[in-house]
Amino acid sequence: MALDNLGQLHEAIVAGLRAKLGPAAKTVEAYPDIGRRIDIPAVFLELSEFEAGTDPGTGETALVVHLQARAIVDPNQRQAYLLVRELAARIAVAIQSENWGLPIGLATLLQAGEDAMKPELDSYLVWLVEWTHEIHLGQVTWPYPDETGLSLLLGIYPETGTGRADRYWPAGESPPDDWGESPHVR
Repeated sequence: MALDNLGQLHEAIVAGLRAKLGPAAKTVEAYPDIGRRIDIPAVFLELSEFEAGTDPGTGETALVVHLQARAIVDPNQRQAYLLVRELAARIAVAIQSENWGLPIGLATLLQAGEDAMKPELDSYLVWLVEWTHEIHLGQVTWPYPDETGLSLLLGIYPETGTGRADRYWPAGESPPDDWGESPHVR
C-alpha cells in the first residue's frame, strides 16, 4: 500500500508531533510563514530531500524521505539553552519507531544538533532533528487479483515428495509445530 501524496505524510507527522509534544510546543507546523510572529516554543517541519528506496516490485516508487524538525525557543527565556535542547530531545523521542499511522517504514533518527541554516530564524535558538522514513508513492501496476486458483506451498527436504503432502505449508506461514519430528527426518 502506498501513500497518495506527500501532503498526507506531512499532515500525519504534524498531527502526531502536536499530540506527542503537547504544551512543550505552542506551534507545530510544516513550512510556516516565518515572516509573521511565531508563538514559541515552536517546531517547524520540512522534507529536506529524498533518495531511492528499496523497490517493492509493485510498480510503486520507493523513496527514503529525509525530514527535519526545527525546535525553536526564545533566547531571552530563562534557561533557553537547556530548553531548546530539551525540546529537540522530545522530538527525537516522539519520532522513535513511529510511522504516524501510515503505510510507511518506521522513523530512523539520523541526528540532532544546533542549526544556523535558516537566516530568518537567526533571532531564535534553533536545534534541528533529522530522520528518515521509507515510503512508497504511486499505483500498483498489476492491480489484478490472483485468479489462477493455485497456491504456493513450501516444504523442506527430506520431508518433501510423493506421499508427504501433509508436510507442506502455505507460503507466508510458519512451518507446522511438529515439523522435523517426522519419521522421514534422520
